[in-house]
Amino acid sequence: MNLLHTTWSTWTAGGILLIPLAAVCVGIWAYFLRSQDRMTAISKECKALEPAVEQNGLHELEEGFVSSLLSRIQKDIEGGKGPRSAFYDRCTACLDGLRHDILILSALTAVAPLIGLLGTVRGMVGTFSAVSQVAGDTGTEVAAGISQALLTTQFGLVIALPGVFGVSRLRALVREVEARFGTLRAAALGHLEAPR
Repeated sequence: MNLLHTTWSTWTAGGILLIPLAAVCVGIWAYFLRSQDRMTAISKECKALEPAVEQNGLHELEEGFVSSLLSRIQKDIEGGKGPRSAFYDRCTACLDGLRHDILILSALTAVAPLIGLLGTVRGMVGTFSAVSQVAGDTGTEVAAGISQALLTTQFGLVIALPGVFGVSRLRALVREVEARFGTLRAAALGHLEAPR
């Protein structure tokens, strides 16, 4: 019961801006985990498809995101597009989508400290308002304003930290997916451009 009481009093001392901070925190984690899972799955699928693509080219692939991408590349080639440009266009579009995930996570990460800073300003305004009052218990009001200012700043920074590391992790995963696409491309082009 004491932990619940302490949590509630900390939450209320932080003020109304802890609500959007909590929403940003959930958004950062949800977006990071979803994007990481997606990129890891793409990388694993690429690795699993390499032997099949080396043997059969772009034919007879299993179901999956990368298989679907390779099927669209095959249709582009059958439609008269050159194999190199078909790969480049489709893989670039996919990588751009993955990089878009990083952009959104970066934006969410940048928002958290800004909301915390807004809470700091709000808390300091309350503090100065309490100091300017002649009557009443200004000590309690000053302490509440400073508490709100420090709590929202602290929460904003703590919430942003996982986002910073998450962005770095997602950038590494995009580089890995890009390398896997390059390996698949080389295997497929070796099969497609081999003299018959």
